[in-house]
Amino acid sequence: MGGMSHDVIVIGAGMAGLRCATDLVAAGLDVVVLEARDRVGGRVWSHHFANGQGCERGAEFIDGTHTEVLSIARELDLTLTERSADLDARATLVDAGGRAVPMYLHATLAPDWVRWEAAVASLRPTDEYEHGTLGDVLHDLGLSVMSRVVIGRDVRTEFMLPPEEVSQRFAAQVVVNQVHGERERHRVVGGNDLLAKGLAERLAHRVRLGVQVSSIEADAGQVTLADGSVLTAGAVVATVPLPVLSRLWPDMPVELGAVGYGIGGKISVQFSRRIWLDYSRNGTVLSDRSWGHLWETTDDQPGDTGVLTSLLSSHDGAAFVSLPEAPDRVVQEIDRIFPGAKGLAGERVHTDWTNDPYSLGAYTCFGPGQWSASQSALHSRHGRLWLAGEHADGFAGFMEGAVRSGARVAARITA
Repeated sequence: MGGMSHDVIVIGAGMAGLRCATDLVAAGLDVVVLEARDRVGGRVWSHHFANGQGCERGAEFIDGTHTEVLSIARELDLTLTERSADLDARATLVDAGGRAVPMYLHATLAPDWVRWEAAVASLRPTDEYEHGTLGDVLHDLGLSVMSRVVIGRDVRTEFMLPPEEVSQRFAAQVVVNQVHGERERHRVVGGNDLLAKGLAERLAHRVRLGVQVSSIEADAGQVTLADGSVLTAGAVVATVPLPVLSRLWPDMPVELGAVGYGIGGKISVQFSRRIWLDYSRNGTVLSDRSWGHLWETTDDQPGDTGVLTSLLSSHDGAAFVSLPEAPDRVVQEIDRIFPGAKGLAGERVHTDWTNDPYSLGAYTCFGPGQWSASQSALHSRHGRLWLAGEHADGFAGFMEGAVRSGARVAARITA
């Protein structure tokens, strides 16, 4: 591939890169997509168990407001499940101090949660809220200890970082994009990565897997590969996460390197019977322990078997998920909460996004001051280099943001 020239080189075959390339090819441009992994999808990665059930190693839910992702699903003729994200306080457990009890038994939780949601809803994605954190909001509300445990876990689940590292402005931006009753509404039947696979199939030979980029020369539109060969293009679109981009682009602006990223991963375990139903529980547990937040990922899939997914988030979760023995330890914790589960536990699926060299994190989480400081650099052209990815959109942290950013960059290049 030495010296080859293209109209556009897209780095990364995740949702942003694939959508960008799709639109550029439709406009008649010569495009190549370079992907270091041996698969497409990036942080959209589905796992299939032997009996046909599945779980998501990365992005799991599609909101009813994610119009661009829903449009791609329709174009590819994919089937979506319908589900509700509402928590049943009697079937959901809070695990604190080594004891798991139904959420409704904690008398302070319901009123404190109402106060918390009202406080977050009052935030605005404006400069006024740039430097405050969600930790400040929690502190000012003076909530009970149990409410701080549960709400703190919910924040870590949403942002993959603790409340003290999430800016109020960014939290407000996330809330603005959500509509009650539409949150976490769908999964793709057969796995969310069918979205990426469907787009890649249409791009055919233009997507090159197992091709590692070692450096980007933005002004020259030059991309050097790990094998030493060099590609040039009129435009280069980098869609990889910013921590990865910082290793490829020596001149990356410092304000982009400062953008926060959530950390952690997921462990999913298939059980030969949904034992949590025997206890009249839905499988959702919010814990004060480092394994974090548990839910059933097969709540919209048939069969006697069922899969529980543990989201290990923030600093303690990231440390936990990096351990080789983490899956077995999660099974032990599930057995503590649902006695008998250990004997029913089968395949474990272990995904550590923080230490994945092509991700180096879960997804963007803007801390105090980072949103305003980074927006110009995120949305500007740098020589021949453009940036796309979930980090470069108002729907940051979601497949929707990745798709929107890819479409936006493609439109600017073709314009």
